[in-house]
Amino acid sequence: MTALWIALTALATLALLATIPRRLLGRSQDRLAKRLLEESGETFKLLTRAELCAGKYRRLPGVLGLTEGGVEFRGVFGETETIATSRLSKIVTGSRLSNGRRLFRRESLRLSRSNGEDLEFVLTRASASAWRSHLGLWAIEQRKAAMDVVTPGR
Repeated sequence: MTALWIALTALATLALLATIPRRLLGRSQDRLAKRLLEESGETFKLLTRAELCAGKYRRLPGVLGLTEGGVEFRGVFGETETIATSRLSKIVTGSRLSNGRRLFRRESLRLSRSNGEDLEFVLTRASASAWRSHLGLWAIEQRKAAMDVVTPGR
């Protein structure tokens, strides 16, 4: 009977050790988002929790925001990455990272710059859906603007 209690206690301890860091990071991401919304002069069209992929197994937690001028990542530990929307050349989402790793209950968002560099983020499925929607609307606006341009000689 005591072996059963020891096993259950060990299992409960492992479950706590697996969930507590994720919850603490989520709370710090929420505080960062709240601070950005209060301080920033920019208006965000979309602001979600995200993790920047910085290696095969390394992810930097933070928030990913879509502004009028670009996509901006702010990390919990001070990292920043910005891509102007005019420099975006390709947007890819999926359940696998670019290195082939499968994600469980998460999705990846890979943004390619016009110079060939990629930034990859890990998002929840709901956040990835919102990003697909917003970036799709942005792409439609870009195509409409390009169609409205008249060039002489055509």
